[in-house]
Amino acid sequence: MSMVPEKWLSLFNNIEDDEQLDEFLKTTSGDSLQDWEEKFLQYEQWGKDYIERELGTILYDEYNPQEKLRVSIHWLDLFKPICFKYLERLTSFLNKAQCITNTNEFILDIESVFFEICMNMSYRTVVLEINDLRRASRLKGEDSKKRYNYFINTLLKDRDYILEFYKKYPVLFELLDKKISNILDYIEQIILNFEENLLDLESYFNYKDLKLSSIDFNAGDTHSNGKSVCILRLNTKKKLVYKPRNMSIDVNLSLFSKEFAHRFGLSESLFVPKTLSKDSYSFVEFIEEKECNSLQEVEAYYTNMGKLLAFLHIFGAKDYHGENILACQEYPYLIDNETILHFSEPVNITSNSQNIYNFVTNSVYSVGILPMSLYSANNDKGMEIGALNSGERRESPYLSHQLANVGTDEIRIEKVFKMVGDFPSTVRYKGNNVSCSNYLNEVQRGFETIYKVVLQNRDIVSRMIVKYFENCETRYIYRNTNVYAQFLETSHHPELLKNKYDFEMYLLRLFEYGDVANFFDNVMMKDEVCQFRKGDIPIFYANTSSNEIRNGLGRYICSLDGHSIVNKVLNRITSLSDDNLLRQKRIINIAFMGSELFPKKSRISEEHTNTETITSNIINRISSAKFEFNTEISWLSMVAMNKNYEIYPMDYSLYSGTSGMILGITSIDDTRLRTLLPGVINYTNNYIKELQGNFPVHQLGAFTGVYGYLYALCVLREEGTPFVEDIEEIIYETLSSTARHLRNIDNLDIIGGLAGILGVLIKIQKTMLDSSRVTELTQKLSEGVVQKILEKYKKDGFWIENDPGYAHGNYGIITQLYRYSLSNTCKSDAKTSIISCIKEYLDKERSLLCGKNCFPLRNNVKYYSWCNGIVGIVNAKNYLETNEFPDKFLKTEVQDYSNKILNQDSTLDNSICHGSIGNLVILDSILGYSVDIENRIATESSSYLLDKETYECDDWGILTGEMGILMANDRKSRTRLNDILLLN
Repeated sequence: MSMVPEKWLSLFNNIEDDEQLDEFLKTTSGDSLQDWEEKFLQYEQWGKDYIERELGTILYDEYNPQEKLRVSIHWLDLFKPICFKYLERLTSFLNKAQCITNTNEFILDIESVFFEICMNMSYRTVVLEINDLRRASRLKGEDSKKRYNYFINTLLKDRDYILEFYKKYPVLFELLDKKISNILDYIEQIILNFEENLLDLESYFNYKDLKLSSIDFNAGDTHSNGKSVCILRLNTKKKLVYKPRNMSIDVNLSLFSKEFAHRFGLSESLFVPKTLSKDSYSFVEFIEEKECNSLQEVEAYYTNMGKLLAFLHIFGAKDYHGENILACQEYPYLIDNETILHFSEPVNITSNSQNIYNFVTNSVYSVGILPMSLYSANNDKGMEIGALNSGERRESPYLSHQLANVGTDEIRIEKVFKMVGDFPSTVRYKGNNVSCSNYLNEVQRGFETIYKVVLQNRDIVSRMIVKYFENCETRYIYRNTNVYAQFLETSHHPELLKNKYDFEMYLLRLFEYGDVANFFDNVMMKDEVCQFRKGDIPIFYANTSSNEIRNGLGRYICSLDGHSIVNKVLNRITSLSDDNLLRQKRIINIAFMGSELFPKKSRISEEHTNTETITSNIINRISSAKFEFNTEISWLSMVAMNKNYEIYPMDYSLYSGTSGMILGITSIDDTRLRTLLPGVINYTNNYIKELQGNFPVHQLGAFTGVYGYLYALCVLREEGTPFVEDIEEIIYETLSSTARHLRNIDNLDIIGGLAGILGVLIKIQKTMLDSSRVTELTQKLSEGVVQKILEKYKKDGFWIENDPGYAHGNYGIITQLYRYSLSNTCKSDAKTSIISCIKEYLDKERSLLCGKNCFPLRNNVKYYSWCNGIVGIVNAKNYLETNEFPDKFLKTEVQDYSNKILNQDSTLDNSICHGSIGNLVILDSILGYSVDIENRIATESSSYLLDKETYECDDWGILTGEMGILMANDRKSRTRLNDILLLN
């Protein structure tokens, strides 16, 4: 293999050899690998000849850019040939223009733009060049700074060196030249359009004697030959926004808003800047961010945001994050409406999980207004992006490039997390940002107002949709803009800028992210490559009535199958209902809750509803919230962590998924719940079958993964529940497919780690005695897990440092180790080691606790809780004592700690995992029946239920949701609940 194909292969993830590369190139470009190699070799000389010709015709030596630019752009002289060439052309053009306030100042502003563009596209190449020159000893000077100055003041002023540099990187010169040429064409076009529409502008915006002072080009990505949204600064000190596209959809949106308000007796609810729309460009009123003058205006702003959310949900809008809405006192202005009518491809739904995902995709969650974060799994960081947000300072979760050691010949690029400015959608009052956290009720009120008006007037609103939005042009999102931006940035890597066919080969990498054999993907990706080639972010538009897709230059690409955008909006209006309204309001609450912006709770009245009413209400709520598809039943779920959350179909876990729901349903004697059981079991079985045994390591655990389902199956088998066939086969296949992963699990805790898995293996061993293949495999796996856990203790003297807690700490591990020691399969030497480790741990704990009032827990935990607090520890100690662990202090400890817990005031959290009701359930199992505990469970449950009815949300699982509360209010279920916590 020659060096060239080997280099090209390194660009691709899924192409492994010359033969595959040859086939790929023929499919995507029409040329063979041999053709590409020949072009590559030809360009080696052609590129140098091209640079000779270009630089030989540009007489830039006497040209001196404005000196102030050197403060931020040290390498001005490197870009002089390109910038001079186009500034000369601009000067010639401006001599004929009549609308410019001051030609010289205008040129200086554009000069800055040109050099900044060159700098941003080439900084990586220049940094590499400086370091190459240093390593080659071509930089003169006694120290690093002087050698850098030699590069700036000597080499960059040497025409021969400039020629040498661009001969080395001819593709860079070509890209810079094309970019600046396109920007200049666009500037000329703006000026011509401004002059042509001068009278209309003065009349429409009520300005007099308009002239253009300057153009700001930092308001967005470039598309369609260098075009971008830009700000026109006028001689009147006013500004206009220039957008390089027809804006009829904004004009019609404003007309729709006015008619809607007039028809239904409301104030206007959609705030759109005044727009003068032409065939291929538009002039838009510049809206200034303004803070609210009173708290009443703040409340009105959030009510208006709720109304806006309802409209955008009904329209099926996407991408209305914090950059696309601007707060001007109480008015949230829509400043970018390209995606207000969004085409979504038809989905072939074959399972309930897909059905639920489809619901989420088409819910208020997908609009972008609600609190949400952009999360980087690689960096474990999130950043708020929702138009509704906390108003706090934001740091990007992604690393950005930044120059380091500037001014030295050791200049380099480092990656940093950069601070990001406030969103324009963040409302301000008295100079401070106002968090949305105290205004959930206003958002809900506004949302419900508009939703109900549309619900009650479907026919009228549907006719209005057709009237205003037929045959409009709207953005078609084929790929996320962030993906485009990263791809374009990487295409400027120095190694791709030496030969045009390296650069072109990199662009073909885009075809790895789609199906080349699919006609639609193929034509779209080919057009993406064409747009990237010009240095632009690809952009596409769809017709709202015909589904025709065109690129930003208006070229027809193809037509999409399925209903038109307008018809989909009409279908959404048809599907509105009171039930759907409740589901949407739940998602709004989830978004606030998951982003930790939920209103602070206060204790509710100590009066309580009787247990029968509580259980009946919760059962009705669980039943009505279900999603049903074919023979499957499930619910929505949310996972939140560090102000980041996700909404998705309930998984199969014990903690908050369907395994827990199954155990809850089968523990309660209620016909309404029992009718759900077959559907929930079908959903869970199908969910797991779809994974085909490919369980990620983090989805194996007893409470968070598939081993929780194995636990549930064992309980069903013990009870003789008839709805699950082949339990033995399911258990054996799951154990077999996950066995190899167990040795790779470092997490030892009971929730998602080895201790919990051990607990389930013990349960399987006890339940499946009639299956020798299952018990043999279970015993083998158990022995391996126990050995790993014991080795950890013998090595470090603890299992999890500084965390005695049950869920994620040492007592969860201790409990399962002791359960294993009690089993018939535990060998005597293992049993001896287990008893010894636990004894040693207890002795060290008591020595540490001597004289202290509080148990030393890990940081930031709820002291009185099951998961990480004292309650889980006491439950574990009680298990040891009840099952005759040889320790004389356990009984007294359990009694003392239980009394302390019982005498504590209730917490603001009522959940099983880390709240008051969970604590009371565990105390009931330790202390036995008492009227006081029964009454307190009922009181806490009443409080919990009232809170859920006030702030509806989808939280149905056993450890943090309503099924757990339901089980706590039934004595038989309460016993099962405690068994689940212990994996008994």
